[in-house]
Amino acid sequence: MKRIRIIDFYIITLLITGISAIVLRTNALLTAFDSLTLQFTDKTLITIAGVIIAAAVLGFAAYVFIGDNERSLIARNGNAATYIPAGIVSTALMFMAVERFTDTGDFYSVPLLGWLSVISAILSILSVGAFFLSVFIEKNDNFYKAAFSLCVVFFLALYAAYLFFNKEVHPTNSPNKLVDQMAYLFSALFFLFETRIYLGRAKWRLYVASGLAATLLSAYSAIPSLIVYFTNGYTVSDSIIESVLTLTLSVYICSRVLQTRGLSSEEECSAAKSIAALALSREEEIEEHRKLSRAQESVNMEENQVAKDAANYTFDIPYTDTVTDFNPEGADVDLNQNYPD
Repeated sequence: MKRIRIIDFYIITLLITGISAIVLRTNALLTAFDSLTLQFTDKTLITIAGVIIAAAVLGFAAYVFIGDNERSLIARNGNAATYIPAGIVSTALMFMAVERFTDTGDFYSVPLLGWLSVISAILSILSVGAFFLSVFIEKNDNFYKAAFSLCVVFFLALYAAYLFFNKEVHPTNSPNKLVDQMAYLFSALFFLFETRIYLGRAKWRLYVASGLAATLLSAYSAIPSLIVYFTNGYTVSDSIIESVLTLTLSVYICSRVLQTRGLSSEEECSAAKSIAALALSREEEIEEHRKLSRAQESVNMEENQVAKDAANYTFDIPYTDTVTDFNPEGADVDLNQNYPD
């Protein structure tokens, strides 16, 4: 049985606070929101929802100090929990790019908004590359993954700036605009820490804390807006495409945070270290045995060679009982013959 870690309590908190705040904001938008003034006629429900969100975000920030021990984790990308959310976010980003490119009215009326819109569209397209590379490049430490991930950070931050300066749909003090801005800024913060993973400088506590906050704020921004759109026919965000993108970001970030629970560590556990030590000891024993075997074989070969050399330089001298001597007169004399006195 796996032990319960601190992050498990935070995930439960995310679920409870998220559902509570989303239900309260949805009811407030359906019952107490004036679509003409873009303000709430009764602020009771929306205030309670805001307090819950603020308290939850502060609680998530505490994870940086009391969270699970920092470990060198190995992030996983090639699984369904990553490439399915990455695919839906990429699709939403392409629709957002088209909307930003076609929204040319702001370029002529307010040049700043026009440039922000065009640059956001370009960064939105580049951000698709970040999700593509995150799936198809398994290695975490990768320059290209980090570079494209920074495009996501710039896009989200720049789009939050676009929402701030865009007063055509919502005034500056619009509570709904503030919620959308916070959702995109905290999402940008999360992807900033994801970029650190691709640079080999991961900060897992900050990664989880920002991911929890971004998940909550994105869902709090998108889900009530979509419900109001399909119920009353108007959007309380900048556009319906923005709400869809915000929801897909929430799903992706939530999936990434949940995956941190099951990530393996780069550091070896005690059991793995023991097994590795035993394996190394066995390898050394086998290698020593091989050295002794080779030494014995070498000795045997030398002995065989010495025996062969001795055989090559050894010969037999023939021996007979008959001895002959040379006769000066040219006749052979048998020295063993008996002559008469």
